[in-house]
Amino acid sequence: MSNFLKIKKNINSVVKYEAGISKLADHKKIIKLSSNESAFGVSPKIKRILKEFENKIFRYPDPENNKLKEIIFKKHKLNKNNIICGNGSDEILVTIAKIFSGPGDEILFSEYGFLMYPIASQLAGAKGIKVKDINYRNSLKNFSKAITKKTKIIFIANPNNPTGTYLTKNELNEFILRLPKRILLVIDAAYAEYITKKDYTSGEDLVKKNNNVIMTRTFSKIYGLAGLRLGWAYCPKYVVDIFNRVRLPFNINMAAMEAGIVALNDKNFYIKSVKHNIYYLNWLTKEIIKLGLIPIPSVANFILVKFPSMGKFSANNVNNYLLSKGIILRRVDSYGLKDFLRISIGKKNELIKLIKSLKIYFKKKL
Repeated sequence: MSNFLKIKKNINSVVKYEAGISKLADHKKIIKLSSNESAFGVSPKIKRILKEFENKIFRYPDPENNKLKEIIFKKHKLNKNNIICGNGSDEILVTIAKIFSGPGDEILFSEYGFLMYPIASQLAGAKGIKVKDINYRNSLKNFSKAITKKTKIIFIANPNNPTGTYLTKNELNEFILRLPKRILLVIDAAYAEYITKKDYTSGEDLVKKNNNVIMTRTFSKIYGLAGLRLGWAYCPKYVVDIFNRVRLPFNINMAAMEAGIVALNDKNFYIKSVKHNIYYLNWLTKEIIKLGLIPIPSVANFILVKFPSMGKFSANNVNNYLLSKGIILRRVDSYGLKDFLRISIGKKNELIKLIKSLKIYFKKKL
């Protein structure tokens, strides 16, 4: 007889989320291009305000996050009453899955979608269904084919992580028009701030027009607050009401809330980050092509690169070489992309060192 308490089947089968490597034992200084973090860290203004919390941290934060919501709705021209905040967008995704699905239900997400989608599905007790991509893009045609009577939620990252591809506003609009109203579409727009394409939408406009669409955002990327865990979402009012009833009280800590407010108000840091990403995304793409490798066209702050499936230039061998040089990229085997590595758009000197190292490796091995 077992000495352990019985664990619910759906919980026991959850596969742990594996984050990218952050440290290397043999290197004091590393170049970390594995987690799509802000190239410039955080705004200097945030560093200043965080020092103010020494004599405040014994107090509970505002449970309704009112000051943060105020800034979000002013910056994005949204209805304040339709905004929810979470401990990173991960909390929102998981909570939404638990609210709107359960045993016997299905949740759809792309085959190369964010790994938190299948985890959220399992935590809710629902069945996660992978939908085939086409050319590393979310295939709305395939999503439509995959819908059954059991489908309750569809997770679509736009742009998608780890591929960096995106769906246009018109594509999403047409898909929503055909989508049964009983199905909730969650648009995960974690990288929206980096995109300047005119045919792109992060999803706020789609939420305003539809009662079964949610858009989630994060402060972990362009705003550099990954360590403070802060996210938000724009939702129909009924979703806001139920979310605020089931989320944990004080789910946003005081430091994260204040840092988020400052981040949204620092226009110069934001503009600097966008300009840097546009330039070096283009530069890195061209350099990757010169090496004879295949980059998947990206609009985010990272590039997914395809390597030969075997031999000296395989993703595994190149990755091991770069690790020996103190350069960390993201292995994406867990996404089913074993011949690929994902590269974050870091600082200028970091990217230059990466390309120099790759040139040396490829030249030596030829």
